[in-house]
Amino acid sequence: MKKKLNDIQAKDQHTRINLGKNKKPEKAMKIKTSIAKKRSPIQKIQDISPPEQENQKYIYVSAKLREPSRLAASFIRVGMMGFLIVFLINTMSVYSKGKELEAEISAAAYEGYSYLVDAGKSASKIQFESALEAFDKAFLIFDEAKASLWFLSGSKTRYSASSSSTAAANAILEGGKEFAKAGSYFLEALEEFSKIPVYFIAKNENPDEDSPSITDALKVGLEKTDQALVHIKTASSFINSVPEDLIPADMKARVKFAKSKIDEIVATLESTSENFPALLKLLGDRYPHRYLILLQNNKEIRPSGGFIGSYAIVDVNEGYIEKLSVHDVYDIDNAYGPIIEPPEEFKAFTPNWRFRDANYSHDFPTSAKKLRWFLQKENGPSVDTIIAINQGLLQPLLDVTGPVQVGNFGKLDSENYNLLLSYIIEGKIWGKENPKHILKLFIPAFVDSLLKEKNLPALSSNLYKAVQQKHIMLYSSDEEIQALFDSANLTGRVHETADNEDYLAVINISAGGTKSDHFIEEKITHHTDIDKTGQVTNTLTIRRTHNWSNDTYLRWKTILANYGFSDMPDHLIDILGRGRNKSVMKIYVPSDTILLSQNGPKVQLKYDKELKKSYFLTTMEILAGESSEVTIKYQPGIRLDLSPAASYRLISEKQPGSLGSIFTKTLSTDSDLQNLAIHPQEARIDSTGDVTYATNLVYDRHFSGVWSK
Repeated sequence: MKKKLNDIQAKDQHTRINLGKNKKPEKAMKIKTSIAKKRSPIQKIQDISPPEQENQKYIYVSAKLREPSRLAASFIRVGMMGFLIVFLINTMSVYSKGKELEAEISAAAYEGYSYLVDAGKSASKIQFESALEAFDKAFLIFDEAKASLWFLSGSKTRYSASSSSTAAANAILEGGKEFAKAGSYFLEALEEFSKIPVYFIAKNENPDEDSPSITDALKVGLEKTDQALVHIKTASSFINSVPEDLIPADMKARVKFAKSKIDEIVATLESTSENFPALLKLLGDRYPHRYLILLQNNKEIRPSGGFIGSYAIVDVNEGYIEKLSVHDVYDIDNAYGPIIEPPEEFKAFTPNWRFRDANYSHDFPTSAKKLRWFLQKENGPSVDTIIAINQGLLQPLLDVTGPVQVGNFGKLDSENYNLLLSYIIEGKIWGKENPKHILKLFIPAFVDSLLKEKNLPALSSNLYKAVQQKHIMLYSSDEEIQALFDSANLTGRVHETADNEDYLAVINISAGGTKSDHFIEEKITHHTDIDKTGQVTNTLTIRRTHNWSNDTYLRWKTILANYGFSDMPDHLIDILGRGRNKSVMKIYVPSDTILLSQNGPKVQLKYDKELKKSYFLTTMEILAGESSEVTIKYQPGIRLDLSPAASYRLISEKQPGSLGSIFTKTLSTDSDLQNLAIHPQEARIDSTGDVTYATNLVYDRHFSGVWSK
């Protein structure tokens, strides 16, 4: 164990030792060893005894100052960097009244910081052993640096008047210790969490073997997270206690920012702790949890993704799937007799509302509640949580698994699955009584192929992307679970439009009975004019083109021939994509919108009470190789207060299940108005002041700018 500064004794009078020279007399070596220069890089210490005593004995010690480590990647996201910014700022400026002390504490702080960075790097690479070792080293360095403050605790040193500086130094070093402790506990929690997918995969690969409880691993992780939270809160209280008058004025804003980052860490861990009961419920900790999984075919687009041709019921207990059954939606719908009037836009293709059409709103919680209601009304099972999955997600996942063997039929892969599944189901190739039997073979085989340990990284990446693109959405009737979904942005909940905020969502509802939406290219141009009074006027143009071609047909024939299918009747070609694409379109805009004019298919302005938004209702019909276009001019009820400046903001939300429309945002203003800022960076302003932002709606898009007179 290395010595502390209080081990220095004034045994020799007026002795000078230079540790930087090559000469190392025995006495010097002993004194050098007692100082433990390696962990305490001290340049100079003098006048250790009280100043009023005369004829004091003292020792001069000189040593080479260790060069501090360079800044590197932060730990626990931006939060840890926030703490370390505070750490560095204060170690370099708080102790202006004691320069010798400043040198020592600064060096120790840099060294402790370097180990925290190393710990963060190792943790990000899931190198738990290395990360824990680095946290331990950081803790020891902070602890030793704090111990070096022993000679400031008395009242007779010449630094005694700087008690506030001493308190600040103590707070900074104690904060460092507490953060190191928190890092160790949080790392242990991450290690427990990392076991969960491994347990799950192992159980899937060897279902007959006993497996550790996933929920028990979660509980251990929660305990460690709570311990980390305690230490982070303590660290926060220490560094927040540093008096602001000891911080240079030009640095106060940075310190305030850094301290706020620590608060974000606390908030994140508190949220994690609060959400753990919901996670345990999802995994069937105390009681089994039942899921309804909607298999939506987004080649026949519907508001929340695609037509629900099939669904699965999944029971989960102690973190493992106990039961999985796949069902044809028509089995439950056709068994129910009473008439239920559908929403107006669904009357174009059905007089009777059923479970298969219950995903009627692009706000998924709204649709999910109706789906759950329909399932129970049609004598289906009660479910706890609903997950919507679009069929388009299969393509990237089949790239992960590779070809999947389906019984004796053959292999499905990312290139042929859509055609083969659609051909067999729509053509009733395996019999009219059970046309979707192939799904009952494919889905279990696909799940088995997907849930392999080697697939975890690629699977996680694809699922995250699918959530961002609204190809996966979740809803639960349990309030705790739903709150978790909302906090993680998993619900596909529609944005609540703020005052003076523009909104656009183009929602298509396939009404032609074909799977042709996969071949539709949609271009959306949204132009905004802002006059000198701040009045906003929009012109929206939507152009849809049906891109099915004979080349598509020839490719289909080649794939089908490889599986022994030579017959492809015209009606089946039409169903699979060549046929007329008929779409009922709901174009959502702010609630107080006024329709000024329109060109193209007839447009009606209506109001959605559930979403508290107005929408334009129209219908487009397109044959293969053709296009159709509608233009709508309207005022969204926005008037900007341009004295002295105001911001215009547009939220454009993509339709769940959509492949991503081509989106162009343009904006013109009165010549008297001046642009002060624009977002995003991709937006361009030409010499006349007109703005153009060209992108796609693979994700939701935000556009904003600030103008003044």
